[in-house]
Amino acid sequence: MTLLKNKVVLIIIQFLILSLMIYGFNHSYQITFSITTPIEQQIIIQYLANYVIFDDIDGMIFIGLIWIIISLLPILIFFDIKKAYSTNLSTFFFLNFFFYVFLFNNDKDVFDIHFPTLITNTLLLGFTIVVVSVGLSIVLKYLKKPWEMKKQEKFSQDNGKSLMVCPQCGTEFQSIPMFCYNCNTKLVNGDDANSEF
Repeated sequence: MTLLKNKVVLIIIQFLILSLMIYGFNHSYQITFSITTPIEQQIIIQYLANYVIFDDIDGMIFIGLIWIIISLLPILIFFDIKKAYSTNLSTFFFLNFFFYVFLFNNDKDVFDIHFPTLITNTLLLGFTIVVVSVGLSIVLKYLKKPWEMKKQEKFSQDNGKSLMVCPQCGTEFQSIPMFCYNCNTKLVNGDDANSEF
């Protein structure tokens, strides 16, 4: 579980789950590149586009649901709003950053033509991820509070039990003292005290 709380490991796991779902359901967003764009760059850009870009309502719902599903992982692991949405946005930003950089550097014409649509889709998806991450984190935090309070009450009840009571005056102790602080009666004989150490 400690390994899962590492942000880098969690981002890699999210990326793998995202890859399995996108390529398992055969989702793809087709970009029409100019002739001057090298084939290798087209493959990389196309690969990255499949993770973050959609072209119709069905694609938007599919990509949105997949991102919501993988955004649950940090929410369930951290139970912390800031860590959950920062991990989700890190994964999202990483993929988008490389998509836009590769597209801009390798096919500026396509980038310029499609930029308004691409950035709108990206902002919409990013906003959805933030809202879901924050909303679910808040809900889970409030659902977890009663469970933690019960656990804390049980702990305080267990800690409230007296370990020793003075036979002389009835003072209760949470420890095993040698003398009663109230009436100064010796509670533990010297041999018992030495055997404890």
